[in-house]
Amino acid sequence: MKPHGEDLMPILNRSDEEWVLILERTLKHPIEDVWAALTESDQLPAWGPFATDRDLVSTGPVVLSHVNHSEENVKRQGEVLTAEAPHLLVFKWGNDILRWELTSSSNNTVLILRHRFTDYHMAPSLAAGWTLCLKGLTGILDGKQMPSMAGSNAVLYGWQELHDEFKKMFESETNR
Repeated sequence: MKPHGEDLMPILNRSDEEWVLILERTLKHPIEDVWAALTESDQLPAWGPFATDRDLVSTGPVVLSHVNHSEENVKRQGEVLTAEAPHLLVFKWGNDILRWELTSSSNNTVLILRHRFTDYHMAPSLAAGWTLCLKGLTGILDGKQMPSMAGSNAVLYGWQELHDEFKKMFESETNR
């Protein structure tokens, strides 16, 4: 089952007292272009759920501001833990850890996002949000004018339907 034509369904794994949401996409773009979209502060808010106060190309503190949020200036302190261009970006977003892994295959890039978090009930929301963000990333890399599908705008682009689908999927998987 592939919602709305996405590459692969999100996977939810348990790791000790935490959960890891895994999303994988094959992007028909060079790894350097994908790396730039993930790390450059002027590109992130075009497809992602936050803007940053700096590029994510070196370790250290970073401020992440939610985009399209009902409350203005919703910010979280973050920290870039690893930045190994153009293959690995790991950073904290509040208490969550986002790990972006990129591998090159011909002219394509395989992107794997591993989002580590503690509250199981957030899994469908995170999966729906990241699915839309990655759809936006794909469109922007393809040169399309994409609307922001993050924050409160997400409901305009199928967030609720994705959330409900992922909730059912995750509940059936964890009840096995």
